[in-house]
Amino acid sequence: MKPLILAGGKGTRIGGKKAIKLLCKKPLIYWVFQRLKNLSSPVFISVKNETQEKEIKEILIKEKIKSEEIIFIKDFYSEIEGPLSGIISALKTFSEEESLLVVAVDQPLIEISFLNYLNTLSYIFCNKFLIVSKDEERIKPFPGIYPCSLRREIETFLLTSPKKSLFRLFQYLYNNQNILFIEKNDKIDEENFININTLKELKKVEKCFFQKLKTHKIQKS
Repeated sequence: MKPLILAGGKGTRIGGKKAIKLLCKKPLIYWVFQRLKNLSSPVFISVKNETQEKEIKEILIKEKIKSEEIIFIKDFYSEIEGPLSGIISALKTFSEEESLLVVAVDQPLIEISFLNYLNTLSYIFCNKFLIVSKDEERIKPFPGIYPCSLRREIETFLLTSPKKSLFRLFQYLYNNQNILFIEKNDKIDEENFININTLKELKKVEKCFFQKLKTHKIQKS
């Protein structure tokens, strides 16, 4: 399974360059990278263009991340807005036997235990289904499993759908029985799905995140 961080968004509501906004004195992408690195290396990072790649690579290297631990994937479909372009570009990079564990760059609170759970589900279902979570109100697309075996289905969707959005894709795959939803579960912490979209949300998450770091250090000592 290939770990993928979606970092190609504009981040307009947070003032741009979301991936390198600081959380507890380190860039957002650093925290997400470290979690995925614990599962598999290298970690793949989806970006829109070379400018984003250069900015993110420089800041990760400053944080003592080795260049061989990072592989960037630039979008093939720059005309498609949102995460869908990054996902299909990554799916086309690998063989159909592989799957992507996709996480958004603004999800620093994801737990390794939940990522391992997704990995296990992908193994049980032989990388045949797109696997994401949902509750009564909405689908939660990240973190999720996106198998490369569905690449052709997704390309067909891109060719035939008048509106190319992630949630239209989910509807299309659901109709074709290619998607598996993880229903709301008390054992799955809601923090796994928290996205940071504004500076206000960043400050709010920082308080919680700092406490988690502090607790983790106490437990390790």
